[in-house]
Amino acid sequence: NVFSFSRSSTGTDIADREAVRAALAAVHQETGRIDYVVNWAAILVRKPLDTMSAEEIDNILDVNLKGSINVALESHKYLKESRGSLLFFTSSSYTRGRAFYSLYSATKSGVVNFMQALAEEWLEEGIRVNCVNPERTKTPMRVRNFGAEPENTLLSAEAVADVSIHVLASNATGHVFDVRRTDMVTAIAAARGEAGTSSS
Repeated sequence: NVFSFSRSSTGTDIADREAVRAALAAVHQETGRIDYVVNWAAILVRKPLDTMSAEEIDNILDVNLKGSINVALESHKYLKESRGSLLFFTSSSYTRGRAFYSLYSATKSGVVNFMQALAEEWLEEGIRVNCVNPERTKTPMRVRNFGAEPENTLLSAEAVADVSIHVLASNATGHVFDVRRTDMVTAIAAARGEAGTSSS
C-alpha cells in the first residue's frame, strides 16, 4: 500500500511538522504499520542569491532541510516499530555548489550529512536511512527551471523510482546511491546489495 502526500495534492507541507505528523498518523491508523518513508519534496529557485527574496530563501530552507528533519522526527517511532527504512533524495550539486542555485546545493549537501548521521544514530534501532542521488531527471521542477531538454539526456522519474524501491528493500544504511542514465544496471545492483554502493 502506497500513500502519497504533497502540497498540491493533499495540502501537506513538510515544512509544517504538524502536517507531517497528521499524514503519518492517518496512514498508520489505516494500515497498522509503516515500513518505508520516502521524502522527495524539494524546492529549486534558479537565480543569483542576491536577487532572491527573504520569502524564497526561507521557503527553500524550510522545505529542503527543515522538511527533511520534520519527516525524520515524525517517522522515527513508526520505523522503529517496523524496523523500516527512510529514504531521502539529494542532487549532484551536493558535492559541489552550483552557481544560481546555491541554496539548493547547500541544502542538498545538508540532507546527505543529516542522512549519514541519522543512519548511525538509528542503527541499533534497526532503522535504515539512505539517499538516492539521481543525475538530471525529467521532473516538473527541472522543466520549470531549465526548460525543454533533449529526452535522451535525462533520466525518467520511473527509472529513479525503480532504483529507489531496491534501496528501500535493501539492508544498506548510511549510503548515497548514484543513479546514472548510462549505468542503470549497476545502480540497481548496488541498491540490491549485489555490488558496492557508489558512495558512502
